[in-house]
Amino acid sequence: MHFKLASQKIRHHYDDDPATVRSVNHQRLKSVSVRLASTIAARNIISAIQRREIVHRLDIGNSSMGDEGCVQLFNFLDSPAGRRCKHSLTELYLTRNGIGAKGLLAVSKFIKDNDVLRELCLSGNPLSTDADVIAQFTTALNSSRLCTLQLIHNGTLSDTFIRAFLPSLNAPYLRQLGLSATNTTRIAVPAIIEYVTSSRCKLDQLQCNANSLTLPGAREIINAIERENYSLFRVNFDDLHIEEYDGDDGERALAWQEGWRILNNTTQRNLKKKIQVKTQAIALLLYSRALFLRSGMRDLHGGAPDFASVSALNRLSANIENTIYPPSMFFQLPEEIQQEIIALLAPDLSHRQRIRVVAFAADFRTLPHLDEYHLEPANTAHLPTFMRASLSRQAGTTTKVPYEGSWKPPLWWECTCPEVERRNCRTLHRWKRERRDVWLTRVGCDVWEPEFAMRDAEL
Repeated sequence: MHFKLASQKIRHHYDDDPATVRSVNHQRLKSVSVRLASTIAARNIISAIQRREIVHRLDIGNSSMGDEGCVQLFNFLDSPAGRRCKHSLTELYLTRNGIGAKGLLAVSKFIKDNDVLRELCLSGNPLSTDADVIAQFTTALNSSRLCTLQLIHNGTLSDTFIRAFLPSLNAPYLRQLGLSATNTTRIAVPAIIEYVTSSRCKLDQLQCNANSLTLPGAREIINAIERENYSLFRVNFDDLHIEEYDGDDGERALAWQEGWRILNNTTQRNLKKKIQVKTQAIALLLYSRALFLRSGMRDLHGGAPDFASVSALNRLSANIENTIYPPSMFFQLPEEIQQEIIALLAPDLSHRQRIRVVAFAADFRTLPHLDEYHLEPANTAHLPTFMRASLSRQAGTTTKVPYEGSWKPPLWWECTCPEVERRNCRTLHRWKRERRDVWLTRVGCDVWEPEFAMRDAEL
């Protein structure tokens, strides 16, 4: 049996992108058994992947894959033949594919420890409310670098899924979470509040509209965000189910206007704080690289140094003969004054955030790796012994630094810019932004920490 996959479809802005594979919703697949349709759909998608040099985006929504096709696709991606696609795939859209528990487990296996995939859309699928399946999915999500997760229009999820999913969610790179139209009621409000007020929540955007949270439930979440959340700057609670006891139309309108005002002020506050923290963290990294970095830092206590050890080693290196660039007089100052100066450079960062940035900057292993790194003995003869040893060890190290980012798009991907204008390519800009966000998350400077005023108590 053979089906010709040619039909009318809506054109997208990336239809001509050579790194995108899109499915075609063929009506004939609807007239055969679900199992056969799943197999045919999965084979066609795999065949399309194999014909591409690189695949960055899989837009295979509404392709009748089901659980069987989903398992077949991800088995291929985990095989040697599909590994190249897995290591380049950053966007995966599986909307309305009839994916249940078996398919969700296959997705979980794919995203586990995946540091490349950035966007995952599972909207319009029944998925599962089984506690074990949800636990495996959440564990895999926590180990990934996924930035966007869409679970909207999944009416079968309900409170059962939310109450099992959110308490275990600890995905440090997750920035957007879509839970709209998931049949969530006020019963799930405590679980939502517990998550958004915890240190595990690093979200920028949260969608909970078109649910039955009720007006009082939404107000409880908004008040919790105002008190204890400094990450969210875009929250959607529109289209709430209104109960009769919420008051008459006028009272409800006034209550919602007040709630919207509080939410708007809170999200604006969070956005402003987040921009300040990220900007100051990057600026502090530049200052700290020039001030603290020494080639012997990577051997300090076998790990990342703290402020005291960094300062002490810099003072010690001032006494080493033949040092080409001796440490600054900054390190002759008392340690307390050094920390106050650093605090003036990044006043909106907490004490712990500044220490993490300084420790990162002082660690020799965090320097970017060059593609072709060669240091001949003649080029290192003038360096002190401990510097030569460190350079020798670095040259022989092949382990990738985990927070340097692992994916870079080819120059031709979605880029028709002339060579002289390629520096303005949005694709490359996006890659740089993602690398920067990975670093900010790694050093814990992706959100404002309110305890910065208590730094004296932490010293």
